[in-house]
Amino acid sequence: MNGISIIIPVYNRQEFIGKAIQSVLSQSFDGEIELIISDDGSTDNTLEIVKSMGEQIIVIEKPDNVVSTGPSGARNRGLLVAKQSYIGFLDSDDFYLPGHLDRAYAAIYGNSEIGFVFCRTLMCQEDSGTMLYKRWTTTRVLKNDILHPVVSRSFIVTTNAFLFRRDVFSRVGYFNEGYSNAEDGDMWMRISEQYKGMFLDYYGVVYRVNYSHDQLTRKDSITINTSSLKVFKDAIDRYYTLGLKSQFRILSLKRSYYYYKYVSRKYIYRLISIFLAMKYPFGFVQRIPLFYNSLVSKRKNGRWQNLKWYIKNSNNSN
Repeated sequence: MNGISIIIPVYNRQEFIGKAIQSVLSQSFDGEIELIISDDGSTDNTLEIVKSMGEQIIVIEKPDNVVSTGPSGARNRGLLVAKQSYIGFLDSDDFYLPGHLDRAYAAIYGNSEIGFVFCRTLMCQEDSGTMLYKRWTTTRVLKNDILHPVVSRSFIVTTNAFLFRRDVFSRVGYFNEGYSNAEDGDMWMRISEQYKGMFLDYYGVVYRVNYSHDQLTRKDSITINTSSLKVFKDAIDRYYTLGLKSQFRILSLKRSYYYYKYVSRKYIYRLISIFLAMKYPFGFVQRIPLFYNSLVSKRKNGRWQNLKWYIKNSNNSN
């Protein structure tokens, strides 16, 4: 049975890293789980906690002569030592739900036509000492969401929700450490340019929100916009270089590019969007169901629930 390498990039996460690690170690997966913690220079008790949780955990510390490149560099250092046939990533403040790796592995193993699978994500927050949960993934994940993750729209997939074939990274390369933000979205776009994926309709991972501790991915809005602009510009260039043929994809990429380019001048963005709709009419028509579904999904995203409610309704996207 082929194993799974789980890579957790971490920086000063002493409060949450234990739960993230335990959520991996507690998985019922029958094969080998290689758990790699890639530290980016923590100065708190993160590494002490990690090393106390078992010798089976592989710990990679950032070399002193390496300048921090955030989660992209930490993930890349993990990829360099990963040995298993399948790769998953988990952020250090988030966690897996029971049975996730079993279900993800069962879907991708032996299915040579796909390069990745992803499941639904819950978000959680703490309220007066009680953990409460709410749906993060949109109610309905449509065909174009699976074909074009990140490109199609928001609230489809998180980094935690993916499981990849290892050879995917041999073909598309590692995370681009030149991006200060959106390096994960860039990777998912690069992979979906060359590989098919599969959506798994269950809640398997949890994304933590509403806390103020240091984060590897925390950036100011100007940095986010500048980096995102470059990410989508590079994706547009690859679209033409690879000879891709999808009005939906190129329309969506250009809409995102111009959104970030004219983020402070929305009237220009709206005019360009009209022009793009006229230039790519089939792509525009394909976007209508996504727009409608996003509106419905937002209205249906109700109150915070306890986790048992979601486990009980694991096949219910509401």
